[in-house]
Amino acid sequence: MAGLYGELSLAPASPAPATLAAMERAMADWGPDGGGRWQEGPLALGARLLHIRPQDTQDCQPLIESDLVLAGHIRLDDRDNLARELGVARAAWPTLPDSRLVALAWRRWGEACAQHLYGDWVCAIWDRRRRRLWIGRDAAGNTGLYFWHDARRLVFATSIKALLVHPAIPKRPDADYLARLLTVFHDPARADSTAYADIRRLPGGCALCAGPGGVAVERWWYPERLSEFAAAPGGDYLSAFRDVYGRAVQDRLCTAAGPVALMLSAGLDSGSVAALAAPRLAARGERLVAYTSVPHFGPASALWASRLGDEGPLARATAEHIGNIEFIPIAAPRADLVGAIERMLELHDQPQHGVANAYWILDILAQARQHGVRVLLTGQGGNATVSWSGTGSLLPALLGGRWGALRAALRDSPLGAGQLIKRRLVRPLLAPARQAVQRIGRRGAVPWGQYSAINPAFAADLRLARRMRAARCNGDFSTLFDPRHPLLAQFRLGRRGSTTLGAAWMENGAAHRLEVRDPTRDRRVIEFCWQTPDPVFWAQGRGRGLIRAGFSGDLPDAVLHPGPRGLQGADVGYRLNQERAAVGAALARLTAHPLARAWLDLPKMHAAYQDLGQAVTRDTSRRALTILLRGLGVGLFLLRF
Repeated sequence: MAGLYGELSLAPASPAPATLAAMERAMADWGPDGGGRWQEGPLALGARLLHIRPQDTQDCQPLIESDLVLAGHIRLDDRDNLARELGVARAAWPTLPDSRLVALAWRRWGEACAQHLYGDWVCAIWDRRRRRLWIGRDAAGNTGLYFWHDARRLVFATSIKALLVHPAIPKRPDADYLARLLTVFHDPARADSTAYADIRRLPGGCALCAGPGGVAVERWWYPERLSEFAAAPGGDYLSAFRDVYGRAVQDRLCTAAGPVALMLSAGLDSGSVAALAAPRLAARGERLVAYTSVPHFGPASALWASRLGDEGPLARATAEHIGNIEFIPIAAPRADLVGAIERMLELHDQPQHGVANAYWILDILAQARQHGVRVLLTGQGGNATVSWSGTGSLLPALLGGRWGALRAALRDSPLGAGQLIKRRLVRPLLAPARQAVQRIGRRGAVPWGQYSAINPAFAADLRLARRMRAARCNGDFSTLFDPRHPLLAQFRLGRRGSTTLGAAWMENGAAHRLEVRDPTRDRRVIEFCWQTPDPVFWAQGRGRGLIRAGFSGDLPDAVLHPGPRGLQGADVGYRLNQERAAVGAALARLTAHPLARAWLDLPKMHAAYQDLGQAVTRDTSRRALTILLRGLGVGLFLLRF
């Protein structure tokens, strides 16, 4: 693992050594195992190293060769096939660092090398002959890169911290970004924005190119151009699915020393990762460590009738069913919610969407570091890939005259003909009309009124409601029904939120001396799921059919066919009441800050705080989660300005 930083002068000048030294100091947490800085002419490039895998000990960055200079966080999958294709002697495969493999790939394919690189990587390559800088980011965006430029220079790093110490970069909050965060508005037109108005992020599957001609972002990954499988690979979708998913997990188990751990919930995604990882670790004499967030306050689980407030019992059942898993529940009894928000701001230098989860995520990361864990697996991207529910619509088959597909759906469905027609034909047909009626029913009310701490005047100034409608976002965390709309495709691809999610987990890992890896966001897995026909994601008339059928027998029936969805942090209302003094003090700080008063609905946040003090109920807890805590996340960030 590595963190990179650098500056490219676009005018006749050289980067200032003192500025680069400050950037390196800001990146100190990223690499206790060395690194270095190189400077020649217009470019200065630096790296900090953290050894996770055996071959990392052979890595030396920046990698300086006669034709190129390279630095980056690089964890390649399918290394053996890549090395074979590049003509590397087999004896060198186990110890050859990934940075040298990328250098060889660059010499073979140039900028097209990205197409041949599988894994989690972000890499800067300086072509010394052409005097051109290329910085690529992996397809799914499991890494991160931030940058700023003007006519004179380009500054970049895997951490915003390194950019914030640069004297040329303005430090201004991005009003639009924070407004979208408060209203859970995913705008694909602003996928490169950050919480700072002048700092951008490189989207996944893209490359940043800079040289004498200027600076440009170019996309290199186009999964939507992949055609749907005409037939199951190898004749069996389930076997092909298990194969590609298994390879994604296997490639993420490599570590030089220390246990491999997993953030395990009661769901299918992390459960399927456990089912694939635990037997593979057993074969090499190791055990999988599983951390599960559980409530500290027992009554919390009773608050959420439609949600599973305590995921511990089902997660434990998964661990016992699979075997070779050390199950560790994390109740975080001494959690400090306000302190956790501030700690996350310290790690990421910008607010996060899931701010209510900060305390238990930090507790798991801290315990993982204490236990010597070097690799922490997650299943964060599974909802959009391995456990994608499919649309379930049989309209394409009906309109296309594919009567065989309709007969097969009727034959395999336990619902009966009437229910099948209602759920998979009538509902999709009427979905646009139903959503139109819902919009009319709001009678002009803003869609985020029940869950956001945004100041109404601030939202009006940004014309947020109009923009949300233009982007076909409902404001209720869903996309308007339209199978051709790119937002739906982005969700299915696992790209929705991927610009920020992967970078945040990479930063979390760097701060805790470990690497966070998500096999559900593997490029091969995403592409397989993208090419798989929708009916395959259905089994016996139910969504998530691919993973349910693919892991039948590997997971408990209660997990394969669950009831209510899990809710981590279900006891947050009780926790907030336990630290009312800290919450009240934070609200007072926001009230005294002019920018917080202008951008946040502080009376609404105070009301949520007071209502929670009267009684911890499902409604007051929900308002605390969505209004109070998310508002605090943005507000405490605004105190920096």
